[in-house]
Amino acid sequence: MIKQNSMDDFLKEQQDLSAVEKFSIAHDLKQLPAAQSLYKELIPKTTPGPGQQYAFEVNLDQCSGCKACITACHNENGLDEDEIWRSVGQIHGGTTQSPVIQHITTACHHCLDPACLNGCPVNAYEKDTATGIVKHLDDQCIGCQYCTFTCAYDVPKYHKKKGIVHKCDMCISRLNVGEAPACVRACPTAAIRVTLVDVQAVRNDPNHFVQIPDAPDSRYSLPTTRYLRKEKFPENMESNDSYTVTPEHSHSPLIVMLVLTQFSVGAFGAGLFLRHVLADPIRVKMISYHALMALVVGVMALGVSVFHLGRPLYAFRAVLGLRKSWLSREIVVFGLFAFFAACYALTIWPYFVERWMGHWEKNYLRQIQDVFAILTSATGLLGVLCSIMVYQVTRRPFWDHPMTAIKFYLTTAITGISSTLLVAVSVALSTGIDISSLMEALGKTGCEVLAILTAVKLLSEASLFGHLQERQWTSLKKTAFLMKETFPYVTFWRFLLGTLGGVILPLYLQSAYASLEIHTLIWIVVFICLLSLIAEFLERYLFFRAVVPLKMPGARMS
Repeated sequence: MIKQNSMDDFLKEQQDLSAVEKFSIAHDLKQLPAAQSLYKELIPKTTPGPGQQYAFEVNLDQCSGCKACITACHNENGLDEDEIWRSVGQIHGGTTQSPVIQHITTACHHCLDPACLNGCPVNAYEKDTATGIVKHLDDQCIGCQYCTFTCAYDVPKYHKKKGIVHKCDMCISRLNVGEAPACVRACPTAAIRVTLVDVQAVRNDPNHFVQIPDAPDSRYSLPTTRYLRKEKFPENMESNDSYTVTPEHSHSPLIVMLVLTQFSVGAFGAGLFLRHVLADPIRVKMISYHALMALVVGVMALGVSVFHLGRPLYAFRAVLGLRKSWLSREIVVFGLFAFFAACYALTIWPYFVERWMGHWEKNYLRQIQDVFAILTSATGLLGVLCSIMVYQVTRRPFWDHPMTAIKFYLTTAITGISSTLLVAVSVALSTGIDISSLMEALGKTGCEVLAILTAVKLLSEASLFGHLQERQWTSLKKTAFLMKETFPYVTFWRFLLGTLGGVILPLYLQSAYASLEIHTLIWIVVFICLLSLIAEFLERYLFFRAVVPLKMPGARMS
């Protein structure tokens, strides 16, 4: 009896045709209305008027999750096999007696305040004034991929072969001649359509748009897509991938650029301090080598950053977005930092001073050097602030957090102090300066400050693991899980090397430097600098790989 009922249920289920099968049968029986008239009903009869723009509208009750829209978009735009501009995700909830499963089709939401446009450093995005469609200008793009960070909906896609980003433009070429976009035309249930929305209505009630469980906050960029459903979603609805934890790309050039720019800024900051605490014989010899080292590292960091671009030959365009993009501001400010750093290094380098500035009054020369030292440190610290804002404005919880500022500025201080210790000992050894007196004047305090700052940074990073105790799988819990389970060795070595190089060895050196042999002292200082630097690279690697991006619920990410 049980088997018979099961077979009956199975046969009954097979008679419940899917949307695609129903469409196919209706098509074969010529029961469908004329195609052109059907598609005309799915786009506005008029173009947008004043205060209006085009927008997608999705009837969730009619979406079957067949993914015909993805295929149509793929074919229309000639996308690669692994590339998508429209995705179909799934959310679920309800009860065991009354479960709810809902497919969500999504593409670019053509926001009123597009985060991709605001973040782009080269103005490769424009919001069409007539239609409201957010278009990407492929020829202008340099492939920095920053828009893939700032977009809350995972819309812009980076094309590695072309070296640029591109995205959905609502098939504007079709709309201009009165034809429906490819995804609209392909949907067998007419679940997707293009409508006109009132811009002010979106601004007044942004949460009425993209009103989907687990979707990013619509107040961020004011998206215009409206999702319709007859019944309200149960409160427990969540994305099918709510518990999926996937590492992000490492972005290696950005790791190197961030750590080394902060290294350089920290070194110049320490150099400014040295100018006022060291006696003349030591100061003159040390600060010139110290400034040269910091300059070389800073220039190298800026050079490495170019390798992150898909089209590095067009890197000069990156200043065009200065008015709105923090990435452009970061580039401009660090450019000024490099210029002032070079001027400072020249004005204190003995050969240059003797040949070109030897006739200058000593006090006047000292004032010039002080001005360039202050300008270098000020622009460097401002550049680090720009770096912080580059990641905080993405709204990704792990980045849009006070910890980002703490990490970046403490990296600046830690690498600056440790590198200064190394340069001081190296210069003292090569010029015959007494290392013990140098340690008394500089190393003792430097080691103590280094140990305190490193301990603060490590403890603040470790506090993230407290999120593992949360019941909900929040973004920060996922980040902590990635660090603990996916990258356990990286996390382990980051904390071990940071503790050893930034806390244990500096405290040992501070207490025992007077009794140590010269070669032992030198090796300890080398290991302090080297281990601290490696630990900061590992921390920044986790910064990129363990972040959880914002996106539409259940949508596949490329």
